[in-house]
Amino acid sequence: MKKLHIFAALCCLLAAATASWGQKSPADEDEMYYWKVLSKVKVKTTFDPKAQTMSYEPVFGKYIEQLQGKTIKIKGYIIPADLAKGKMTLSAFPFSSCFFCGGAGPETVMEIEASQPIIYRMDKPILLEGKLKLNREDPFRLFYILQEAKYADD
Repeated sequence: MKKLHIFAALCCLLAAATASWGQKSPADEDEMYYWKVLSKVKVKTTFDPKAQTMSYEPVFGKYIEQLQGKTIKIKGYIIPADLAKGKMTLSAFPFSSCFFCGGAGPETVMEIEASQPIIYRMDKPILLEGKLKLNREDPFRLFYILQEAKYADD
C-alpha cells in the first residue's frame, strides 16, 4: 500500500512538471499582465501652499522599476489627448470608465509616443509594443510613457 502512495505521488509530480514545460511567462500570454504590475504604484500626495494645489508623485516599487526601458506589449483602449499634435493615451479601460472620466486611477493610463500614426477605434482594444518609461520628473505628464510605440505582432 505504501508503494502505491509513493507511485501516485511520483505520477502527480511528473504530471505537474510536464505541464509547466514550455509555458510562457504571464507577460507573454496576457498583455493585461503589465497593467496588473503597473497598478501597484504608490502615489505620494503633497499640498503646495504657494500654488494652492495638490501634487501627485509616483513611487515605483521594485517590479515596476525593473520594467524601466524594457520593451513591453500592452493591450488597451486609445483615448485621444491632443489630436492636432498626434498625442494619444492608452487606457486599461474603455473611455466610459477611464481615468479621465473619474472611473480609475492614474496608474491605468500611459502616454503614447509613436513615430508612425496609430489608427484606432475608441471602442476596440489595441495591442501596442514599445519601451516603457517611468515618469518621475514632469508633473504635467502621466506616470507611464510608451516610447517608440507601434502595433504589436500577435
